[in-house]
Amino acid sequence: MAEHRAELIFWGVRGGIPTPGADTTVFGGNSPCVEVDCGDRIIVFDAGTGLRILGQSLMPRSPVRGDLLFGHTNFNRICGLPFFAAALHPKNSFAFWCGHEPEEGNIHAVLTRLMTDPVFPVPLDIFNAELTFNDFKAGNPLDLDDKTDVTTLPVTCGLPGTAYRVTSCGVSLGYACAIRPPEDLTGLIDFVRGCDFLILSFVGEDVAACDRIALDVAQRGEVGQVFLTDHAPDASDGYLLRREEMLIKQRSSVRLAREGDRIALV
Repeated sequence: MAEHRAELIFWGVRGGIPTPGADTTVFGGNSPCVEVDCGDRIIVFDAGTGLRILGQSLMPRSPVRGDLLFGHTNFNRICGLPFFAAALHPKNSFAFWCGHEPEEGNIHAVLTRLMTDPVFPVPLDIFNAELTFNDFKAGNPLDLDDKTDVTTLPVTCGLPGTAYRVTSCGVSLGYACAIRPPEDLTGLIDFVRGCDFLILSFVGEDVAACDRIALDVAQRGEVGQVFLTDHAPDASDGYLLRREEMLIKQRSSVRLAREGDRIALV
């Protein structure tokens, strides 16, 4: 595989439902998918419609080895999988990880149901890549390889989910998305404390209140760069630009994630 600089790449940042259109050209309309590209392997968070574009970008790089970590298994975070072209290539290999489904083996069952008629006409076994499906209990560490440390934390958006902290490529990165703000933030703050990068979102009708909580987490957790994601389907580019301006005034290291953003990790 050709050598790549370590990058954080946002392929989808829209919450709820994919939202293409004239009002979302700046921040993007694809649903959640984030890649950490360390060159010899990739780590992917969530499989929204941004996964389709990621898959296209990987085709010239085969063989590709990657891990896909699910923060949630809501439809908007798995609906890109049927269009993941890189999983069609027999020389590629991908491991799927899920820490919040109630029964062992359930991530395979969830994705099988997704790719079953009448929901989708092509079954999961159409993919020729080597695929493995791994269920774990959120709160336990993951063993991806000897160069990558992954710790996890159970979270909720009303339904169970998983937050991740990945140390790889010489940096630490947190992914904690679609979280209903807990009354006590201590556990989350301790989990992300000192991260170089944090991808974060809270769910709630009061966006300003969620932003205040995110700023609090960034400050108390002494986090480096923070990217707020999962933008609401109705949030126009103009609205998001104004929101970001207010955030930056309060803490310059906090901004809104944009589809297509590439951030050098080292």
